Amino acid sequence: MQPQTETPGKERLQKILARAGFGSRRACEELIVDGRVSVNGTTVSVLGTQADISHDVILVDGERVRLPQSSYWIANKPKGVAVSEREAEKFIADVIPGEHPRLFTVGRLDKGSCGLMFVTNDGRVANILTHPRYKVPKSYRLTVRGEVSFATAAQIERALYYAMNGGRFERIRVVRASRHQSILRITAYESLPGSLRDICLKFDHPISLMERVRIGPLELRDLAPGVSRKLRTQEIQALQDYCRRAEAFEIEYEHDLVSSEKFGRDAHAPEFKRKKHGHRGPRAGGQKQAMAQAQERRGPGSRRRPQDGHEGRAGARPDRGTRQPSADETEGEARPDPRRAKPPSFERRGPGARAQRRGQMGRRRPRD
Repeated sequence: MQPQTETPGKERLQKILARAGFGSRRACEELIVDGRVSVNGTTVSVLGTQADISHDVILVDGERVRLPQSSYWIANKPKGVAVSEREAEKFIADVIPGEHPRLFTVGRLDKGSCGLMFVTNDGRVANILTHPRYKVPKSYRLTVRGEVSFATAAQIERALYYAMNGGRFERIRVVRASRHQSILRITAYESLPGSLRDICLKFDHPISLMERVRIGPLELRDLAPGVSRKLRTQEIQALQDYCRRAEAFEIEYEHDLVSSEKFGRDAHAPEFKRKKHGHRGPRAGGQKQAMAQAQERRGPGSRRRPQDGHEGRAGARPDRGTRQPSADETEGEARPDPRRAKPPSFERRGPGARAQRRGQMGRRRPRD
């Protein structure tokens, strides 16, 4: 009972116990390791064991595990409301009446977006609706400023495709276009990036409203903002059938996805190449790399020589091949008095030589 991959219809034992209210997943893992859990009469002490709560008999300290009744809700999240992990409980308490244990939201919507939110306590259904491998479509309706042409919509597609690093979404549909605003519809099979707002702004069509209207078989329809409702029996049955088909990988993409082959410039222009670096070229590798490149340009065995008139900095480090006298050799020699030292000569040339001569000669007298 130690499958290495997930089996359709089954899930890990600690997830089942957590859904049944035995604590967090970490606490449920400790119950399994301590040998307090049994499946079909066999004690389980190895993490990763999978089971099906609808067919297997799972006991914890001799008590049978029963999941709470599944609950399925849809809500219309208004704009300006955050639904992150911390704010999700407050949002659920505000829009869903009564007490419902362990409800959580499915999918993500940022604070500036609104639309369909699916709320449930069924982790299996939540995982199927959110994981990209099950090919569940999510549709969004975008209200943008200005009139969007079909050519501009194609450019937005192109920018979004590269922003998602080859994301899976369908062609952008222009539902309505007028002089002041346009309505676009995007169907994606994974989460849309936050850079979509920046992309539309770059093409002078900022997004004024981003609304999610569909998640798989669930649709928002005419649900008012801030209002929720429980799914009907027919809707729950349709949702369960949809999830069974998704687990069996029987669901395919509804339409062709956007790909680089859809961009005429990429497909028909062989000279087109994506930029690997910015307009300033590749990133510099530092001073050592620059010196190594300069040495390669000068050729092997060559050595940089000082220009004519430049003997190096004053007090520069002597050549390594020149032997310096030791302290014992110079101990008996008379050291020159720095107060009687001769002024430096004017043999130095190059930058700074004129300023040095002026400092030694003093200020010139004005001519009569």
